[in-house]
Amino acid sequence: MKQYTKLKEDRHVLRDVIPLHKPFTLLIEPSNYCNFRCVSCFQSLRQSNYITDHRCLMDLTCFQKIIHQMQTWEGEKLKVLKLSLYGEPFTNPDFCEMLHIARQANIAERIETTTNASLITPKIAEHLVTEGIDYIRVSIYGGNQARYREVTGVDCADIEQIIENLNSIQWWKKRLAKERPFLSVKMLDTFSAENDEFKTRFAPVADELYLDQPHNWIASEEKSFLDSLYATEEKRTKLKQHQQTAFRARKSCPMPFTTLAVRADGMVSPCCIDWKGATNLESVHQRSLREIWNGAEMYAFQKMQLEGKNQENPSCRDCEFYKSGYYMLDDIDGLPVEKLHNPVSVPNDMRSSRDD
Repeated sequence: MKQYTKLKEDRHVLRDVIPLHKPFTLLIEPSNYCNFRCVSCFQSLRQSNYITDHRCLMDLTCFQKIIHQMQTWEGEKLKVLKLSLYGEPFTNPDFCEMLHIARQANIAERIETTTNASLITPKIAEHLVTEGIDYIRVSIYGGNQARYREVTGVDCADIEQIIENLNSIQWWKKRLAKERPFLSVKMLDTFSAENDEFKTRFAPVADELYLDQPHNWIASEEKSFLDSLYATEEKRTKLKQHQQTAFRARKSCPMPFTTLAVRADGMVSPCCIDWKGATNLESVHQRSLREIWNGAEMYAFQKMQLEGKNQENPSCRDCEFYKSGYYMLDDIDGLPVEKLHNPVSVPNDMRSSRDD
């Protein structure tokens, strides 16, 4: 299989294909709970926020509704269906059933998830192989046990257990002669020798190893996520140097033109970084994904981006993710608003059908 980090080599230039008939990427959140409290993540915050106020597992009825809506949405398949968002997906005991439903529906070119891998039992490992999830991105938080517990914020975090869980997936792949799932194991660049510890420790159980570039979540008044992770002066200096070369002076975020994200409670956003919830549009319990994608709220959000007014949105105002040349390959600054589909011109049947 192709390495996960090479998948973006085969891609459209976004400004040439806007507006899309349907999103390239759909994220569905099985759970917004997490069993870790990583210092670099909003899950470690003590303040009340959208996640803490809407803690839940997505139930199978809601998940099936979403999948059915995509099945009845005509046109090409999704490029990516991602079964994860803001929480640890395997905290939902129905994850494997969700994967089975999604695979049978055949609505996406590939299915993937992102996980800390701490809850992958041998039985779950078997299901991941037999159901054929394409890619599993595994987030690692330290090159050694002491650092792992320091970053994750929980004593139960066991780096050797993570390795054993990933090895279980590889064992099932060999036993059943399967190439899926492809295990792409990553850690944020530490700017230190810890990078080599990570590579040495996880090389035997990974199909691909790579260092992700530091990125900040939408800013919080409670603390700086990256400062909490890069706690020494030396690391912060290297972080600042990295950001000076990686960031671009962009006005428009490309994500709302390619992406829909369904939270565990059914709310839909055009963003996968907005833990605060200020970019929420509507709920799948009231309108279908096709209606939302072609609706007035989405049009207004995209228009705001193209007009350089995203600072008017509380979450966008506190976000720097879209300025990263590493994570955001497209630049749509200057694209005229006239390129968008004004919802006034959307056929009546598209606006009124429920697809439930």
